[in-house]
Amino acid sequence: MLFESEHFQGRFTIPAGWSDHVYRCIEFSGISTEGGDVDSVFVSCKIENCEWYWGLFNVAICIGVDFNNCTFRGTTFSGSKFVDCNFYNCEFLKDNLGASCSFDDVVWYGCTQDNCIGLDQEFRNKR
Repeated sequence: MLFESEHFQGRFTIPAGWSDHVYRCIEFSGISTEGGDVDSVFVSCKIENCEWYWGLFNVAICIGVDFNNCTFRGTTFSGSKFVDCNFYNCEFLKDNLGASCSFDDVVWYGCTQDNCIGLDQEFRNKR
């Protein structure tokens, strides 16, 4: 399903969710998610103050997305593509079992990060 020019704050309204949708020019703020797949397409979105715990970004596509003050705990990024995305003040942390975020087969193209924790090494390895 295509969602355009909406603002999701604090929670999603049905039928929206992180899976199997296309989001264009959407603002997400203050949404906390535990588990679940994130396999949608995000174009020109702003994602602020959102938290993922044990999330699975499985072949998600993000183009021109700004991630601001987001926290990812034990999140798996597998086969996802990030194009011209910006990460500001984001944290990629271990979960409560000590597992770090993983970035298997992730493609970063033209992305930037500023003041992020846990993403420096990933960017160094992919440039």
